[in-house]
Amino acid sequence: MKNLFNVMALWATCSLISCSKDNIPEPEGDSDGNGNETPDELVFKLTGETDGTSPHILVSDEQYTLTFQAENMENITTSGLPEDWTVTVDEEKGCMYITTPSEGSGESDATLQITATGTGEQTATENVDFHYVASFDNPEGAFLLNEGNMTTENGSLIYITPQGYVVDNAYKRVNGTELGNVTQDMYFYDGKIYIISQNGGMNATGESFENDGMLVVADAATLKKVRNFTNEELTGLDWPTHIAVIDEQHVYIRDNKGVWRLNMDDVSLTFVEGSDGAPKSQFAVTNGEVYFPLNKELAGLYKITSATDKVTEVAKLTFWMAPTMINRFLGVAATDDGNLWIMGSSASNANKEGQITLSKLNLNDSSLKQNALSVQPNETYNCTFAAHGNTIYYASGTSIYRASFNPENMSKDPQDEMLVDLSSLDDNARELYNGLSVHPATGHVYVNTIKGVGNFFTTNSIWEFDFDASLDTPIHRFDNYTHFPAGMFFNKNNN
Repeated sequence: MKNLFNVMALWATCSLISCSKDNIPEPEGDSDGNGNETPDELVFKLTGETDGTSPHILVSDEQYTLTFQAENMENITTSGLPEDWTVTVDEEKGCMYITTPSEGSGESDATLQITATGTGEQTATENVDFHYVASFDNPEGAFLLNEGNMTTENGSLIYITPQGYVVDNAYKRVNGTELGNVTQDMYFYDGKIYIISQNGGMNATGESFENDGMLVVADAATLKKVRNFTNEELTGLDWPTHIAVIDEQHVYIRDNKGVWRLNMDDVSLTFVEGSDGAPKSQFAVTNGEVYFPLNKELAGLYKITSATDKVTEVAKLTFWMAPTMINRFLGVAATDDGNLWIMGSSASNANKEGQITLSKLNLNDSSLKQNALSVQPNETYNCTFAAHGNTIYYASGTSIYRASFNPENMSKDPQDEMLVDLSSLDDNARELYNGLSVHPATGHVYVNTIKGVGNFFTTNSIWEFDFDASLDTPIHRFDNYTHFPAGMFFNKNNN
């Protein structure tokens, strides 16, 4: 009887337990252990190119798209950008569109703060940094003009801010159109930039290109196109390469024949008699006159006077009577005081070695002060020399030299020093290409290097040095932006 009683008691207990379990409702969803429902986890992250480390560079009237991935998100809000910027969110597509104002000035930084909320108190935040370049006339900024591949692409313009941010393809981003095929040179005058291209709207093989033509005039602050000239309007030009502007009636353009004067009022081209054979190099402009050398049987320096469009020889006997005779001009550039730097060689033939000299020519009395240099400078790709005050930089191979001009030293002892061999800093820096330049405001030296032509030109660097601070560590180095650079240029009035 005792055992039977125990069995019946155990059965009753199990029955009660089973019944109680059936009366407890099943919870809906997960539980936090206290019987409360756990909300679905919020997931929010930016996707695409955003890495959270570098600011995105924007210009005026430009739209930038951020993409994101979200799960279990109930709301998304943005803040932090200036009032004249707009942000539009498309949750269905997972996109966010950031649009800058149509006009502005200077440069500024902005941070977009994105907050996603889910159920409960869940939030997720992301910050995205932007650098806004509203104008391009900062006196410490720099431009690089790209020729582009002559058979496949148009020219382009790169802007480098003083902080070292790169606005790639700046002209196209501002205008929605492109520069001409094989852009060669640009010139600043009266708040405008004049950009000349070799082929304009048709490349060397006769293929038509969609672009703004052979000559483009843009506002120097905004880069917005002011005026452009097609191949048909400049039909007299044969592969133009360099440009200088005295005024809108005297725009001088060098081509395969010589120098032409463009009058923008009536779009007329007049050949400047006596300029036949002007070299494929930048003009030197000072005191409203345009200078260029000619290396013929007897080398000479010539100038174009805009009042008459006449070509006259300058300091004819000076170069023959110099301590080291100048039989071949390697380069000419304006000095800060309205005179001319002359780099020359005593050898009349480029294949022969000669004594290389740096001279300062006084245009008032044709007197010449001369210093000796130690090595032959590069003559190809316009890398001859660049001046900042009385300090001159030039390149021999991939080595950069500096000469501090001493007008009192007329001896034949070299007055220069080798600063750095770029190939020792980077195995890909095998050639200099169009661009040993000195910034007029900062004194920083810019050098463009490429790995080589052919399939190697896309491996390249823009180097910016302050050689007073370091000989082997650049302030900035920008890799793989150039496409056959035509040179570095700086926003200043060249006249």
